[in-house]
Amino acid sequence: MAKDEIIGVVTDPGSSLTPEAARRKGVLLLDPTKPLEPQYRRLLEHFDRLLSLHASPELCPMHDAAAEAAEGLADRVRVVDTRLGSAGLGAAALRAAEWIAHGADEKETLREVERLAREGRFFLLTHDLSQLVENRMLPPLVGRFGQALGHWALIGLEKGRFQAPRPVRDAKLLPTIAGLLKRRYGPVRLRVRATFGDLPEEVRGRLKEALARELHLEAGTLAPMDPVARMRVGNHALAVFAYPV
Repeated sequence: MAKDEIIGVVTDPGSSLTPEAARRKGVLLLDPTKPLEPQYRRLLEHFDRLLSLHASPELCPMHDAAAEAAEGLADRVRVVDTRLGSAGLGAAALRAAEWIAHGADEKETLREVERLAREGRFFLLTHDLSQLVENRMLPPLVGRFGQALGHWALIGLEKGRFQAPRPVRDAKLLPTIAGLLKRRYGPVRLRVRATFGDLPEEVRGRLKEALARELHLEAGTLAPMDPVARMRVGNHALAVFAYPV
């Protein structure tokens, strides 16, 4: 692998990056409604190699579809299971593009993506566990228990798999998120990316305030959750990913 190779960072809409935001940051988006191999081939007309970053197969089937499409291009396309999803996948793609832009090679960039997955923290909060159960991301018994709670369910993501949900009352939702991250990271500088479904604007504003007040933020982004992600985790969901800089 030559040091001066031109490397493109690719991801899919499950990252909740809009085409405009992705283009602005140097990230390439695949269109999952169209065959993937021709898309890779078109991109390879402009890049020597591609890093194709996706959510864990347990969370979304896009990784496996990308790996199959890239089989004939294995020497130029590297399909990566980031072990993240939604807000975390978007953060990883943006960070990878940032590193490439600053002259990092493929190995250095992949090490940074792995660091994000290892040192970052991902939380999903949802009012409705039925989609997670239907998509086999939570066992049915856990889903039924969560529904009976009548509160928000807070679910951590570890090594690409959702953990057992814990109940959170509406009034404690934002302090709980900020408190978990504050206890984990303390004064360390963080970047936070959050994606949301049907979350009222007033609640989004209070989330920003809570994170800015409790954490040492270098940067924070709040963006709408991609429709595909919403289909998999439910409309009433909030995903938060934080990582140390």
